Amino acid sequence: MDTGLIARHHDSLLPAPAAPTATQLALLGLAEVLASQAGGDDAFVTLQGWRLNGSHHRSIGFALGDTRYTVTLQQHADGYRIEAAGSTLLAQAALHGHTLRVTLDGKQLAATVVRHGSQRVLFADGERVAVDYVDPYAFSEAGVHGETHLKAPMPGRVVALVAEAGARIAKGEPLLILEAMKMEHTITAPADGVVKAFYFAAGEQVGDGDELVDFEAD
Repeated sequence: MDTGLIARHHDSLLPAPAAPTATQLALLGLAEVLASQAGGDDAFVTLQGWRLNGSHHRSIGFALGDTRYTVTLQQHADGYRIEAAGSTLLAQAALHGHTLRVTLDGKQLAATVVRHGSQRVLFADGERVAVDYVDPYAFSEAGVHGETHLKAPMPGRVVALVAEAGARIAKGEPLLILEAMKMEHTITAPADGVVKAFYFAAGEQVGDGDELVDFEAD
């Protein structure tokens, strides 16, 4: 034993975290959706995934270091169809506190998901994986300048335009309110700047990735 031990054996002592598996990503995605739907017996919460003559899709992003992963969940009356890490999985699931109980491709699993800020820590099958939830409404402070086209991260409805076109806005001030997943989200200015134009009026439906605001940052 000497002071150079850790430096010499760094890779074996402190290995890089392994990429999450399709099963782990599916469990994380299910926990995220079920947590957002938690709200008791309110029918508008319980039936969030219901669609007339169709099914509900939701894409959820996670990050591990510089690598980003997307989990797509399609909700049906009898469960979920999940696309993750190139695999397709079928699941029925329920979330009780931190405990997730899932039947995944016919296999029963119990997992624990701990949420701390943006971090999500999953314990399942004797393994642990920690990832960051990628908030679709968050903007990075670094390098925001020039034109910034703010996009809808998921389908929804514009509830209200809070700012006015041509107005100068300070960073963090509200621009519009978007209703998605039966919740209202405020889209804020990522930097000081000017609202050039809104692409949708209040009451209009927007699709995933539609440009909402033409914002020119200072």
